[in-house]
Amino acid sequence: MRIGAHVSMAKGFPSVFDNIKSIGGNCAQIFSHSPRGWKFKDVQKVEEFRERYKKEDIKPIVIHNSYLVNLASLDKELHKKSMENMRKEFETAEILGIDYINIHPGSNKDVKIGLKRIVQSLNSIETKAYLLLENTASGIGSEFENLMYIIENITIKCGVTLDTCHAYAAGYDIVSSLDNVLDEFDSIIGLEKLKLIHLNDSKFELGSKRDRHEHI
Repeated sequence: MRIGAHVSMAKGFPSVFDNIKSIGGNCAQIFSHSPRGWKFKDVQKVEEFRERYKKEDIKPIVIHNSYLVNLASLDKELHKKSMENMRKEFETAEILGIDYINIHPGSNKDVKIGLKRIVQSLNSIETKAYLLLENTASGIGSEFENLMYIIENITIKCGVTLDTCHAYAAGYDIVSSLDNVLDEFDSIIGLEKLKLIHLNDSKFELGSKRDRHEHI
């Protein structure tokens, strides 16, 4: 079993390995840049990172993209920035030899229009990386059917990150009916598509639609 955490790479990408080993993890998630900004720094210490990634039993390492990205947006400027950010994220992953990128699908008041916008956006990107769609607490991505629609209609290799706080907030009772929730996931998406779990508690009640994580 692979258990890890989101760790800092403020001291450079290779620091990820020491940071996750210090807490006993064997996989990790990182931000490749500030998640609340658009700017990327030059990727440095690439060879050191790639060499350690080959040698260390810390796999996989997943990049979580920026919180600002909204591929479902109809705002031209925001969508343009989002696409530029996504392409840069995939480029960073390729440089480092990282296979997985985790994204939030995006938001739009009209779910159907938003889903089509997301599909259109992702199909304009070429990458060898494996995309992970994270379920959300509300809106697009809060229902398993939303995630499956995207998976079925894009050409990029794609799986799912199941965030337990988001699922609970969206109305999936993983506390009292975990087996039923997993059966529903399996029937709609398929458990073979479940690649990553973000294990969090929730500050609010079942079905609150509020994305507020709590420590376990």
